Amino acid sequence: MNRNLLRHVSFILLLTAIVLASLTACSNKNGESFRFVFMTDIHVQPELKADQGFQAAIEKVNELQPDFVITGGDLIMDALGQPYERAESLYALYRNLIQDFDMPVYQTLGNHEVFGLYRESGIDPQHPSFGKSMFNEQLDQENTYYAFDHKGWHFMILDGIGYTPERQYIGVVDSLQMEWIRTDLSRVDQNTPIAISTHIPFVSVMEQINNGGTAALSASAVVANSDRVIELFQSHNLKLVLQGHLHVVEEIVYKDVHYITGGAVSGRWWRGPRDGFDEGFVVVDIDGMAFDWHYQTYGWQAQNPEP
Repeated sequence: MNRNLLRHVSFILLLTAIVLASLTACSNKNGESFRFVFMTDIHVQPELKADQGFQAAIEKVNELQPDFVITGGDLIMDALGQPYERAESLYALYRNLIQDFDMPVYQTLGNHEVFGLYRESGIDPQHPSFGKSMFNEQLDQENTYYAFDHKGWHFMILDGIGYTPERQYIGVVDSLQMEWIRTDLSRVDQNTPIAISTHIPFVSVMEQINNGGTAALSASAVVANSDRVIELFQSHNLKLVLQGHLHVVEEIVYKDVHYITGGAVSGRWWRGPRDGFDEGFVVVDIDGMAFDWHYQTYGWQAQNPEP
């Protein structure tokens, strides 16, 4: 082979390598595209035609064809202050309805799923289904917090519900879960985009906007140690925190993390919009590391709306 031909072949090989490297880098950067839905504060019950409303929401989700659904907690109305038979029947209603989803559903614990916490329920704390046990039993969950991966993203479903000695709920991530988060993150590449689901929000501006800049948030409205939870992600690529509980839609962006409070499937607990926010859910479209989102209503009209 003469020198000119050798140079020509070498140039072609080099150019091919550069193009392949560029395409690989572009592919790694862009990743895969997919859609998922975050639907929170469903509060399903036989009253107020809430079961029909949730069914309508499910049908809308199926039309949108997401890869999966993450529920944001407060799935039923409710288990906190109810006897066993009522709480069990609500879980059964919820289980029956979610069979109509055309895609997998990942459950997040809400405060209303905690069985018998309020003294008015008449439930002894020694009851085998007391507290979060009923959530795990009824929805076939191994734990109230867990993680999964999907098309290059890492999803963490967290449990932000704690109890007081007075048998009230508060927003907190306990020490055992904090250690689990550390362990889980140790297995996740630092560049992998991460999304979190938490029922009780990490942050919110609702109180400040409605009641002035110095308005305080209650211990049951937000996760009290959210700062320490967020610190655990400093060396990782946390992109998205999906929140529920407040029945409003808000987005707070800080240090490139988007905190999105996802409204409510039930609106104002099945009595119409909550502070002007219609019944709906969040749709998230992922494109590699990037994402877009919108709040999707589904045309529900409350049967007994409140002003």
